[in-house]
Amino acid sequence: MNVMLLAAGEGTRLRPYTTILPKPAIPFLTIPLAAHSLGFLREISINKLVVNTYHLPKKIHELFHRLPHKAESLHFSNEVGAILGSGGGLGKARDHFKGGGDFIMMNADEVILPQDSAVLNKAISLHSQSKAIATLMVMDHPGVGTQFGGVWTDANNNVLGFGKQPIQGSVKAWHFVGAQILSEEVFSFIPLEGESNILYDALTVAIQKGHVVKAFPFQCSWFETGNPGDFLEASRKCFSYLAAAEDSFQKKALTANIQDYAPKPVHVTSEFGGQRVISEGAKIDISSKIQGLFCIGSGSSVASGCQLENVIVGDGVQVSAGTQIANTLLLESI
Repeated sequence: MNVMLLAAGEGTRLRPYTTILPKPAIPFLTIPLAAHSLGFLREISINKLVVNTYHLPKKIHELFHRLPHKAESLHFSNEVGAILGSGGGLGKARDHFKGGGDFIMMNADEVILPQDSAVLNKAISLHSQSKAIATLMVMDHPGVGTQFGGVWTDANNNVLGFGKQPIQGSVKAWHFVGAQILSEEVFSFIPLEGESNILYDALTVAIQKGHVVKAFPFQCSWFETGNPGDFLEASRKCFSYLAAAEDSFQKKALTANIQDYAPKPVHVTSEFGGQRVISEGAKIDISSKIQGLFCIGSGSSVASGCQLENVIVGDGVQVSAGTQIANTLLLESI
């Protein structure tokens, strides 16, 4: 199956970190966020992987050439001058999907840990059987209608519309986790040029014209990583899964992602009340004081006399002697 990963966003809420790396390249438990998206796709065979770019495009290219994405072929759709959104970005890349049948589109910066590892194949099967133009993967979430716009459905999980306000005839609002299966027919609802949103523009019109859009509810853990506070909190929560004795579905998914995409083995430990996720070979001077959550990537080092609390260190980053810093991501040497 062909796949499009949306990687063009500027990650404005995660600045200043996204001025250094595009959000899909930001390390989450020592591997890029994009690796977690690829992990969600693990159970399917990818023929063509298409990645769109806009913000820091060279670094997106480098990222996906480096990651073992397992696709038969890798392609980029480079947006220049203006970001096109989820609909417009897909529209620009339409030639990659002609004649390829149904395909998957998802965000390149999602951490989705499914309870059922075969859930994506089950969603694909439902999409085919229902002859839907789109099947959206959704979950229950208390923030729907307030924190997030919802996917509003009838009793049969047919999508009636989107937004924070209830849609007439709906019985339930779901949270869209950013992954969907699409029919090629969706391109007839996407303008040939310009910015658009796949949900509020293309699929809304398709529903109005009588096309079936399905919601596929599934059990998962999904994490908001859009701002620094949420990113660190999501990292802490996922650490708790990794460090727990219980072999939970979250632990299984995270462990598989790290094993598949970390360049070197990663060690998870709890020391002196702290939380450590350490890439093998990373160097930490014994005189440095490390507290709270601490993740350090491949080829990185912490020199003597540092005081670090709740710090995520990227790959190849050297932290100089005497550095005192807290609640931050270090993505370049200081």
